[in-house]
Formats: sequence, structure tokens, C-alpha cells
Amino acid sequence: MKSKTFIKITLSLLLAGLILVAGVQIAIDPLFQYHTPWFGLKPVITNERYQNAGVAKNFDFENVIIGNSLSENFKVSDVSSAFGGETVTLTASGSHALDWTYTLDVLNAKSKYPEHILFNMDPYIFQASYRELKHDVPRYLYNSDYSDDVNYLFNFSIINDFTYDTIKKNKSNRIPDYDSFMIWDDDFEYGKDFVLDHYSRPEISHEEPDIKGYTENVTGNLKLLLPYVEEMPDTEFVFFFSPFSMLYWDTQTRVNAVEKQKAGYITACEILSEYDNVTLYLWTDEKMLDIMGNLDNYVDEAHYSPEVCEVMAERIRNREGIITKDTYEKEINNLFDYIESYDYDSLLI
Repeated sequence: MKSKTFIKITLSLLLAGLILVAGVQIAIDPLFQYHTPWFGLKPVITNERYQNAGVAKNFDFENVIIGNSLSENFKVSDVSSAFGGETVTLTASGSHALDWTYTLDVLNAKSKYPEHILFNMDPYIFQASYRELKHDVPRYLYNSDYSDDVNYLFNFSIINDFTYDTIKKNKSNRIPDYDSFMIWDDDFEYGKDFVLDHYSRPEISHEEPDIKGYTENVTGNLKLLLPYVEEMPDTEFVFFFSPFSMLYWDTQTRVNAVEKQKAGYITACEILSEYDNVTLYLWTDEKMLDIMGNLDNYVDEAHYSPEVCEVMAERIRNREGIITKDTYEKEINNLFDYIESYDYDSLLI
């Protein structure tokens, strides 16, 4: 009898403890799976892959930034100014089209679709696998199935890294500034000297590029996004071609990949320009080409500063640089004519 009583008391205490833990998790909800913050708490957003899903599910917004590290340096306020309305950033460093589908699934399940979704488009996306994720995604956070929420409610790492952190940062009033929380500007050194010190110039190669295989991969990645374009016709899907530095194009020139890259740009435009709710931006004007040639704007061959993002956001606000099915070929030719005639040795002086 005593042993049965002990077991009952033990199980009751265990159940009460589990209910308490789950109750705290649901009340604080640091990953925003059920609601935006209660009790006057401010949202503490510090981790893209774990918190993007909840932001997408429960925050109010009109605009979304989706992309990899080439979209992270946008200020949220600059994108809000470009489109009008509230903006959330759902970027994730190292992500590509397959990663984006998880976020797009959440957005597509909402009763109110965003008005605009901004994506970066570039060779990093084109060459990524459209079959396998490069980085793991906590998939239980991106679905609407409550049966797997045990992974959230009783996860010690989440309790320690997010729940406790939310309470601690609110108590000390050290809330990350959402306008710039994903900007990695302070984490890296910019400038020509730094970029060149870390640049390994490849030997000249005459190997024939696999253009067919490359464009098939571009197509495979974009086909992951097209169902959302079709199912969300009132959302404007805005793609901009990232202004990689001329040092990146030095590499592509030396390894005989420029023709392949050009084919990727053309393939992307052929596919995306067919949709009325897709807007494409490609900037080939003198100012943007000068930006691409100034290595002080970069931390490496591809990654540009927040100031470059400000320029792009302003151009999007003014709708400057839009290309269509009638103009994309001309603009791509302008860009690649410049790439093919550029004096790359001048970069190394």
C-alpha cells in the first residue's frame, strides 16, 4: 500500500512538474509558436532558424525578407520604406531555395498573405542543391501539428537558450534592435586590403563548363518556389540579382565559368518573368558597376555592406532597375559585356 501511494505521489509530482514546464513555455513562448509576447514582454529575436517560423505564424506584417546572408544586411525599416507597411526578416545565413520552402509553407498557410516577399537571387542560389538541405531546419517548428510540440515544450536547450534568455534580456532591458538584428556588419572587417588578403586567385582554366547541367540546377531550384508564386497571386514576389564584386567575376573569368553564369541568369529570368506577380531587379548602371568594382564595399568576393543594401532598398522603393520579359536579355548582356571586358588585374594593385 505504501509503495502504491509513493508511486502515485511520485507520478503526480512528475505530472505537475511537466505541466508547470509546459505552462511556462507556452506563456513565455520564446519561439512565438502560439502567440506574440504576453505580460508586456518584448520579443527577443536572436536565432533565425528557430524563430523565423513563429514570427511568420503569429506576427503582423505586410512584407517579408527571405534570403541568405546576402539579404541579412537590409535594415527592416529600409524595406518597410521601400514597400510600405510593417516588415519582418525571415532570412537565414547559408539558406537557399529548399530552405525557403519551409518558411513559404508557413506564409502560405496564413489567412492573410504578405503583400511583398523580397528574395536575393544569385549564383549561390543557382548552384545549390534543390534536393538536400545544406543546414538542418527544426521542422517541428514549421508545421501546424501540435503532436510533435513535445520537442519544443520540454526541450532543455530551448528553455535555457530562449526562454531564460527572453526573461533575462527583458529584465535587464537589453532587447536586440529588430531593425538591424541580423546585420553582420560588426562581425567582419571590410575593405580592399582585407578582401585581397583572403583572396586566392585561381589558375586560368580552359575546361569546358557544364552549361546544361548548371541551367538544369537553376531550373530545379526555381521550380521549388513557383508553386508559392502560383498559389499566392496577390503577393508580389520581388527578386533582386545580388551585386557580387568584380573579384568574384575575376574568379569566374579565370575558371571559364562566365558563360555558364550568364546562362543561369537568362534561365532564371526566362522562368520568373512569365509571372505577373513576380518583379525582377537587375542593376547594370554605372553607379552599381562602380560599387561592384570597389572592394571597400565587401568582406569577400560576394558579401556586401549594409550601405549597399541601403542603395538597393532605395532603388526598389523608386522601382528603378526592373527588368521584364522584353528587357532582361538586353540588361544581362550589358552586365556580362562589362564582366568580360573588365580589367581584373587593376583590382589587385
